[in-house]
Amino acid sequence: MGAFNNIYKYNLLFYIRTKRFSVMLPLALVVSLINTMLIEAGIVQKPTSVYLFTEANLAYSEILFIILSSMFAGDLISRDFSKEGLYMLTQPISREKIFLAKYISAVTITLIVVLVYMLGVFGTSIVLYNYLIPNWYEIVYVSFLAVLSLLSFVTLFSAIVKSPTISITISIFILLIIFPLIQQIMEDLHKTPFFVITYALQIILALAQPNITPFISSPSLSESIEIFVSYLIFGVIVSMITYKKRQLSDV
Repeated sequence: MGAFNNIYKYNLLFYIRTKRFSVMLPLALVVSLINTMLIEAGIVQKPTSVYLFTEANLAYSEILFIILSSMFAGDLISRDFSKEGLYMLTQPISREKIFLAKYISAVTITLIVVLVYMLGVFGTSIVLYNYLIPNWYEIVYVSFLAVLSLLSFVTLFSAIVKSPTISITISIFILLIIFPLIQQIMEDLHKTPFFVITYALQIILALAQPNITPFISSPSLSESIEIFVSYLIFGVIVSMITYKKRQLSDV
């Protein structure tokens, strides 16, 4: 357990010291406050209800979560098979445990940023409306689960692609362009894109407006959870197997 904890701490410190963390943490806070700043500056009108305001704040969540997951998991495996990451593979611990320690460290650092974003979203609701929507905890729970699933999915690209930069780029491209395109095509054909994780991410905005009938293409809470859990399990298992079988000769 000592080696596991050491690897976890080592990777957590690695993330904390990176420019990506020093940029994404304040960026998440700014994104959560941007609507409030526009309202206070008189540029936009204050929404008539806290539900509309919360929905507006959460409108940035999908892009933010995708970028965060790509930044912190896009090189999770590929980094170890570079000359700089060989130290990790020489530790007296199984590949499975190394992977889990690294994945949990990526989850930890990402959830810290997501938590800051959520504090901004709901904190400004209390400041402007003196009210918090009753199902705020569902939004936080689903957001955390969504991030876990995105991290797991992005790790797959890190397991397949040798270059950390390329794996990060591919994951962002697929999640921000390819998946939304597939989702739109499926919706145009009146089909449910149940296999697309970006479709499940729509539940976050839907939860912000619980009293409004959602669009036909919007997923239910249970459906979104099933999609997230499926991506989470599949991504972790396949990535772990790939990480275990990948050879040092790949460097």
